[in-house]
Amino acid sequence: MTSDGWNMSAFATAHGRGVGAAVVALLLFAAAGCHAPTSPSKAAGSVDVLDYVLGAAESWPRVGSQSQNQVVEDARREVCWVKYANPRTFECWRWDDQFIYHVVDHAIDGNTGESYQFDDGRWLPRRLNGEWNLDVTTHITWFDPACRVIAERSGPARYHQRAWIEPARDLGGDLGVRSVLVLEYSPQSAGGGPSSAERFSFGRGVGWFEWARGDTVRTFARIGGPAMPVAQDVRCR
Repeated sequence: MTSDGWNMSAFATAHGRGVGAAVVALLLFAAAGCHAPTSPSKAAGSVDVLDYVLGAAESWPRVGSQSQNQVVEDARREVCWVKYANPRTFECWRWDDQFIYHVVDHAIDGNTGESYQFDDGRWLPRRLNGEWNLDVTTHITWFDPACRVIAERSGPARYHQRAWIEPARDLGGDLGVRSVLVLEYSPQSAGGGPSSAERFSFGRGVGWFEWARGDTVRTFARIGGPAMPVAQDVRCR
């Protein structure tokens, strides 16, 4: 996020739902598990992180510190999050049976229209058992709004990933009590990007609900707001 998201499904705009609609939505997704694509081989005691990363459709879009919508494209094994009710500001990840990968961040602070991608964007393991750590050495490519490579900001990059599951707690807003997947992204060589650690928090069955960097914490835990799609025309590559 500096971070503050691909979808071929149509989304209805929901600019503020009434209490009745919110209650119905809560009843629908409280008993529903996350829509889980084919799971990899299950190791004893491990969890499929998609149960956390992908939230039930009934729990989106959401508002809070910012407006955010989840857009899932099963055929591409991709999830995007559209931020600030702006189709042009989004972050996308993809998955296979081994990893979840960071694909693009197109929601750069300041609404610059810039974006970046990693050549090797390994982000999370597909299955998690205990605390997980990974060091990635890769190449980062920055693009201006016209998808021209920003050479001075592109180049070698290194980052460290750490992930773990925390016990169930109240996530606030409309999301209730759920266990939490925490992902900590720590750039070691930022290649022109932020250099401080970021934390992404995901509630089981409801997906991404909080992001933090330093003293900055952003939450999006109240159901409602506009169900914005991804502006595919601004994606580079």
